[in-house]
Amino acid sequence: METSKHFTLDESFDFKIIKDLSLDELNTLSNEVRELIIDRCSEFGGHLSSNLGIVNLTIGLFRSFDFDRDKVIFDIGHYTYAYKILTGRPLRNLRLENGTDGFQRMSESKYDFYDAGHSSTSISACVGFAKARDFKRENYHCLAVVGDGGIANGLCFEALNNLIVDNTKIIIILNDNEMSISPTIGGLSCILKGIKYNPFASYVFKDANFEYIGPVDGDNFKEMAKAFERAKKTKRSVLVHVKTKKGLGYKYAMEDKVGEFHYVNPFEKSTGHPKRNFKAGLISFSETFANLLDEEMASNRNAVAICPSTTVGASLTDVFSKYPLRTFDCGISEEHSAVFAASLGVNGYHPYLFMYSTFLQRAYDEIIHDITRLNVPCTILIDRAGLVGADGETHQGIYDDSFFFSIPNIALAMPHDVEDAKKLFKIAKTYEHPFAIRFTPNYKYEEDDFVSTKPIKFGAWDVVKKSKNKKNIILSLGPHINGIYRAFKDNDEVTIVNALFMKEYNEEEILKLSKYKKVYVYDPYGVETGFCSNILLNLNKVGFKGKIRTRAIPLQYITKGTKAEQEKRISVDVESFIADFNDFINQ
Repeated sequence: METSKHFTLDESFDFKIIKDLSLDELNTLSNEVRELIIDRCSEFGGHLSSNLGIVNLTIGLFRSFDFDRDKVIFDIGHYTYAYKILTGRPLRNLRLENGTDGFQRMSESKYDFYDAGHSSTSISACVGFAKARDFKRENYHCLAVVGDGGIANGLCFEALNNLIVDNTKIIIILNDNEMSISPTIGGLSCILKGIKYNPFASYVFKDANFEYIGPVDGDNFKEMAKAFERAKKTKRSVLVHVKTKKGLGYKYAMEDKVGEFHYVNPFEKSTGHPKRNFKAGLISFSETFANLLDEEMASNRNAVAICPSTTVGASLTDVFSKYPLRTFDCGISEEHSAVFAASLGVNGYHPYLFMYSTFLQRAYDEIIHDITRLNVPCTILIDRAGLVGADGETHQGIYDDSFFFSIPNIALAMPHDVEDAKKLFKIAKTYEHPFAIRFTPNYKYEEDDFVSTKPIKFGAWDVVKKSKNKKNIILSLGPHINGIYRAFKDNDEVTIVNALFMKEYNEEEILKLSKYKKVYVYDPYGVETGFCSNILLNLNKVGFKGKIRTRAIPLQYITKGTKAEQEKRISVDVESFIADFNDFINQ
């Protein structure tokens, strides 16, 4: 420490000094950590509001615990910026390929004890850490820091249910800012709010054999120190209920009531406005499907919309405001959302279930057991399909097409542009079985891209360009078809097919494909065990005698970087495909 007015927040920072700081120095440290977070997010983008809100709580943890010995696991892990700064990681090149990760990463620091990117894993993981501690007869504290949105997820309830009868102790720090991405909803949220006015509500936790401490002011270092010391001394598991303010320290984030500053692109600090128009030249699939839903909700009283906690990112805010009785934000409850959708389908309604690909994984069982086994009309709109860039391994939307191929009774499609999206949505409205449409959040439109004016028939592929012979054919899908079309639109010996339907496509499409001498299947939006493998299987079934090559995302976890960097790293970018296709047809 240099003076009480300044801290050097770089790799040399030693968090051990925090225990000896005065209240004035703690406040100075807090302000400087916040300023660094704002600076880095304004430069690189990132999760802003949640990180600003937890700064004082994080500093409070360092005052009371020793993370050379004690273990802390942050739920989701996207609000660990202050923790990273205080453990010598000043967010250099935040979320870039060669920079600090936006989430906890064990590979990045010895102080990151567990990896996470999805909600509500912290308590289960913490119980595992505590059991390992007990098995080894060691002595340290195990902490789970979980938000008021995350703790309402069923996974947390499973962990709490187990912990009630388990003979081990953990400390749960409940970071309660009454927001997840947007304001928290649900019964548990009401209970947490009620404790402030009715302390008897805390018996929900006490009756479950937990020590309950709180509510504690998450900006009052003395209150937090007292609560944490008490928590350390208890013999049973304890929940410390800490009230924080999301976005604290940055005016525009504090005024945000819908979640726009939860995640930000680089922005001007003085105004809160983006540094550039990130949507310039882009067309948003998310907005397209939200607008299509709006039209359907207006004309069809049996249409209902369900979205677990990502209504802002899915561009659904206006739709949810216009139709409050038929729109449902279920909070961070993907499994419940899927069963809820299935039951509405059984009762004659048409549910539109919006979910990011990475979070859809959490509802895999319910898609099998409820939606597809019951074979109900249900449209699943899968946002953020494909590589997602800076959020890295935990958020890639590349696995859903693979697991859908193992599930009966569901069609799967992917549009390449807005016109495709409109046609697929129109089919979904009257399709009497489960229908999933996966899409990237946006794409760039070029003047010489093809636009198909033909109507879509269910299960049929769209021939974008037909060759003069049956020598070479490219089967691909999604927005990258645009780049393929530009590269080969003047080549008379190459047929290009847009595989709109990835699953439940007509058998005759495979027969047409099998007539070509060389087939290249290119799927830059899913893993190699998905669409590409399915085409290989079906070509083999019809006795294909020609040559075939495939290119898709390798079956591995793709680390952070821009989408372009990730594509080039694993050679699924259009340029790599074009080079390999030319090599293939010239052999």
